[in-house]
Amino acid sequence: MKKLMMLSAVAALMLGGSAFAAGVDDATVKIQAPQGFKLYKGTFDNYANRYALSNDMTIKFTQSGGHYWARLKLEDRVELFPTSVNTFVTAAGTRVEFRDHGEEVVIENFERLPMSVAMTETNVRMVAKR
Repeated sequence: MKKLMMLSAVAALMLGGSAFAAGVDDATVKIQAPQGFKLYKGTFDNYANRYALSNDMTIKFTQSGGHYWARLKLEDRVELFPTSVNTFVTAAGTRVEFRDHGEEVVIENFERLPMSVAMTETNVRMVAKR
């Protein structure tokens, strides 16, 4: 019985010690990102097009293997990560939603796409049709 109590006390100290080592002011929590949404083969075909934007720019969406890309004309391409069948996000927080089987695209936080001339506006929304 004494051995069991001693082992319990040692275990409690070890567990409590790790919480103490983190410190009271350490408010960080590690959260694992969920596995990405997987599209069925051919789903992106409706979206792989060039779209004319209202600011006279064009954006082109392409697929390479299991990766999806957006690229403004004469700019670097950026990877898109699917969150649903018709919605994608970039690592920087741009949200792309295809509507009407790819006939229309809505881009939220457009200013976060790679551009040689930075936009001063925030939360820019672009809507474009093929």
